[in-house]
Amino acid sequence: MNKAYTSAFNSALNKATEFIKSPSRVSRLIIEASRKIGSNNSSLTKVKNELSTLLRLLKSWGKGDYKNISRKTILSIIAALLYFVNPIDIIPDIIPVFGFTDDATILFFVLNKIRKELDEFENWENQDDE
Repeated sequence: MNKAYTSAFNSALNKATEFIKSPSRVSRLIIEASRKIGSNNSSLTKVKNELSTLLRLLKSWGKGDYKNISRKTILSIIAALLYFVNPIDIIPDIIPVFGFTDDATILFFVLNKIRKELDEFENWENQDDE
């Protein structure tokens, strides 16, 4: 990630440390991110499924159902979602197509960073369905 993205992500991480203390703020963030996913049909196609998995993970963690996750990972997820829902970021969301490029960059960075824990969550989720 380049310097601008690193700086933006670090800023979101600082906000995430406050969000993690408030289940209601995390719930509102999940709702906002879900709305944004639903309202955008084309630009985020590649990350929609994984973004949905992030939201399910965060929701399960918030309810106390899923505990096999590090605080660092939860902070990274919250930071990525905070960046995602913010319409005024490195490339403002109102710019067609390109407005979501920076969001996707941050999301891909976090998804790659937490891949193992995300896979473990999906395994847990699939076992729970059986």
